[in-house]
Amino acid sequence: MSLRGSLSTMTAEDVLDWAARRKVSAPLTFERRGVVRSLVIEDGAIVWASSNRRDEQLGVILTRSGHVAERALADALEARAETGVPLGKVLLMSGLITEIDLIEILATKIRETVTDVVTWTDGTFDLVPRTQPAATGVNAHLAIDVCLTVARRRAPRMTAIMNVLGADDVTFFVPPTATPPPPGAASGTSGQVTAAGLWALAGDRHTAADIAATFGGERFAVYDGLATMVEEHRLTVDRRARDRTNSAVELAAGARGRLRAGDRAGALAMATQALHQDPSDAEVRKTFAHAERARVAEIARQLLARHRVPKLLRPATPPVVAELNLSAVEVELAGRVDGRWDLLSLVRSASVREAEAMLAFSRLAEVGVVELG
Repeated sequence: MSLRGSLSTMTAEDVLDWAARRKVSAPLTFERRGVVRSLVIEDGAIVWASSNRRDEQLGVILTRSGHVAERALADALEARAETGVPLGKVLLMSGLITEIDLIEILATKIRETVTDVVTWTDGTFDLVPRTQPAATGVNAHLAIDVCLTVARRRAPRMTAIMNVLGADDVTFFVPPTATPPPPGAASGTSGQVTAAGLWALAGDRHTAADIAATFGGERFAVYDGLATMVEEHRLTVDRRARDRTNSAVELAAGARGRLRAGDRAGALAMATQALHQDPSDAEVRKTFAHAERARVAEIARQLLARHRVPKLLRPATPPVVAELNLSAVEVELAGRVDGRWDLLSLVRSASVREAEAMLAFSRLAEVGVVELG
């Protein structure tokens, strides 16, 4: 039987308990004030969680937390669109993430979703049982009663946290008299949520939701740490009203404008920033691909016009890497420059795409690590 109604008459806890006792298989959706949180239930266990908030989507969490590179995620999303294979399976088949890491993030998303909806006192729910389970790719299987136990323990503090923060999109500033938090980890299942890390990201004007994505989607632990620092006067919630725009779309539009003006380097920089903001947007990915191709073609005309044998000027030692903020690709290519291999051979034999290798060599030349002749 279907189950629909208002959370003011039947709580999310009661809905989930009902689904667990009947061992239903169904998508379950909760909606409140424009936020939609969905769970996929199979035989009374939760196997998947999703949200309509961009900063809580799997791809964004994977890139922000450093599990998957932005360009690799964009390629995986393209493959998903072309093949219909779920994103999780594409990532595993491509070797971009281990199954253990992926399932851990999925389990975190499930726990955080249940924790949040249990605190909702208004909104609606919709559960429609079905005979065939949804094809969600790689799943985490968490018993509903276990998720509810965690949610019940967290609920009073989560309610107090949201009273302090006010919203997921809240930003902060550091008061002039504030002192850094003492070193140590905040509460969280991952053990990676540190007070110092939270304080630094909050001081850089990241939203609470963005910071949670950076820490693998650990929403409760991150929000708890942020609220604690507000209560200790190490952070102040920015209450000023701001117009919020889709910055990724605007950046992509700016990148296209720079391409039309012939500024290929500027276009690629803006397109890369847009991809970082929203790697799941098809138009953003398309703009990035166009900007990358245009910039690589420009660099290729400059660097491959004649035979060049790069010369190493500064070895990529740890101090040099830190000083120049060299990427892993740039370090790899700098390490292969031996005065014998020509540029084209180095590019073609690199472990990354030729376009990425060409861009990396261009930057190595700009910062003085190699001389291209």
